[in-house]
Amino acid sequence: MTTAKGKIVTPAGVVDGCVAFEHGRIVEIGPSVRSGSNGFDFGAALIVPGFIDLHMHGLGQFRVFQVSEIVEVAQLELSYGTTGFLPTIGSLPPEQYVEFGHNVCKAQKESGPRAAKILGAHYEGPFINPQGKGGMDEAYLRPVDLQECKEYIDQANGALKLMTLSPELKGGEALIKLLRKYNIVASLGHSRASEEDLRVAVKAGLRQVCHLFNAFERSSLRDGWQWAPGLLEHILVTNELNCELICDMFHVLPEYVKLTANMLGPNRFIAITDSMQGAGLRPGKYKMVDGREFTTEGPVARLTSTGTVVGSILTMNRAFANLVERCNLDLVTASRFTSTNAARALGISDRLGSIEVGKCANLAVLDSDYHCMACFVEGRLVYGD
Repeated sequence: MTTAKGKIVTPAGVVDGCVAFEHGRIVEIGPSVRSGSNGFDFGAALIVPGFIDLHMHGLGQFRVFQVSEIVEVAQLELSYGTTGFLPTIGSLPPEQYVEFGHNVCKAQKESGPRAAKILGAHYEGPFINPQGKGGMDEAYLRPVDLQECKEYIDQANGALKLMTLSPELKGGEALIKLLRKYNIVASLGHSRASEEDLRVAVKAGLRQVCHLFNAFERSSLRDGWQWAPGLLEHILVTNELNCELICDMFHVLPEYVKLTANMLGPNRFIAITDSMQGAGLRPGKYKMVDGREFTTEGPVARLTSTGTVVGSILTMNRAFANLVERCNLDLVTASRFTSTNAARALGISDRLGSIEVGKCANLAVLDSDYHCMACFVEGRLVYGD
């Protein structure tokens, strides 16, 4: 049995004591537990559930497309406390979506024991409304094609776990039903859906929202003065929807993060990075999978040609820090937003996402500045001393 001592963030509160695990599973949590043959004393450091990032396009020197790149990212994620993630691609031609599915499957097998778990793939597109394209390349955005989507599902061999789409497109309702048939999370994004479009989509099985506030239209005024509810407001009051938020405090300002946390409650808010190649590094120039150049400078990544924001340079430990330090959330709530709710959205909360007896010992140890000191995956120390 292995024990880790520190300030343990559990769903019920923070325990100043130990978490014990063996055979990859947590067996005991408390102020004092049975002595383990292998003990780690992290002093006053926080021990939190390993972070789960449902939306990220790159990290460090690597994009997430080729098998070798995805594997490198899986290994690098540990240094930021992330123990599970969905590599994500945006607008690309159909053959590259198929290739990406193959690559994620191979990377899952080749990542090895000292790596974050590749929980599947997130396809951000291609069935996206061009009016809400944001940083996507409009040339690769396409009308809904159920046969094309079925090909992606079949070729991904179970790796496709989440797809972002614009439900207002013709065939959107049928697309959502197809995804749900295969237990793939259907997520609204880059959308100009009406209240009725949203209602129909939720009834069909829509359960998530891609980077809330970003690539959304602002709400309008009715009769020149009355605030008219738009898609954002309708989402916030739809209890069936989980909502991703990029928690770099630039994509969504702290005031809106706090407001959204209050609106969504403890279970619907999912912190993501939407990170790009270059995240965690000094400013530089890189190329997206579709060949367009972007620059990381300041808090975000922007297309070099137009200045359009295409993602963040955020890591999950900083997302957690921002929620605590800049949004005044307590540690338990912040860990829900950075791990628990993502696991629940993927349907894997029976084994991941929180520090509870019986669950996998996927843990991140954070110092007082929220840097990752150590990381455990299924009870194995995979990062740190």
